[in-house]
Amino acid sequence: MKEDHMKNGQLKPGYNVQIGTENQFILFYTIHQRPTDTRCFIPHMEKLASTSLPMPQTVIADTGYDSEKIMYMWWGMRKNRNLNF
Repeated sequence: MKEDHMKNGQLKPGYNVQIGTENQFILFYTIHQRPTDTRCFIPHMEKLASTSLPMPQTVIADTGYDSEKIMYMWWGMRKNRNLNF
């Protein structure tokens, strides 16, 4: 079995799983073909918003999600879609 390496020799995942939990129960998940969390947050939240599940009151994430672009997209998504969360 051949391993996929990045140009610098590092192994990187080809898929990224995003999970939403509450009280240690998994409520929602998405799978993305993006190796970094930064590009998964908005699509994950958009998919959650398209379901009948309630939107979270609070989002807690690690520094992999910490970017100005994500913050602007997140607040814009909330405002433009009149999401109540």
